[in-house]
Amino acid sequence: MLFASGAMAAGFGLAGAPAALADGPETPPEVVAAIEAAAWPELTEGQETWEVSVVKFLLVEYGYLDVTEATEHFDERLGDAVADYRQDRGLEPARAVDGDVWEALTDDLGVVRQGDSGNRVKAVQYALLEGHGYDLLLDGEFGPATRTAVVDFQTGAEIDADGEVGPITFQALLTPDDVSVR
Repeated sequence: MLFASGAMAAGFGLAGAPAALADGPETPPEVVAAIEAAAWPELTEGQETWEVSVVKFLLVEYGYLDVTEATEHFDERLGDAVADYRQDRGLEPARAVDGDVWEALTDDLGVVRQGDSGNRVKAVQYALLEGHGYDLLLDGEFGPATRTAVVDFQTGAEIDADGEVGPITFQALLTPDDVSVR
């Protein structure tokens, strides 16, 4: 069974989402609830972690950051981009990535699936590679190898394995410390 360990039971906007948005329509409600209750990583300037690269890929995709390499260092340029993104999304002014920013990024991500390409795919691939140890090529192409990794991850997380990264799978990818998988 999948449980959030010590996380607050706050869904940051995903609670009550239709099952179709739960990545696979057959994902058990208790799994969805545990993933939604998991705390998003809090990121601030100066940090170095794989989650920073995921944010960079997404902010490049959405036009807020102009870099050629998504390093794991949260630098001043990323702080500026986060502040601009927060402002445009109507979020409280800050230079940090918190649950509100993750929710907005997740909304903008939509569903990433086989055949997609670009920095949204790189964000997913990077989370699979660096956050979960999958052996993938970081090429921005959602091909069979990426789909296989997503299905494997979803199966381990007890998410209905449809091979698509929607809001539930994305949050589970980004909250591995708060969500335990078998």
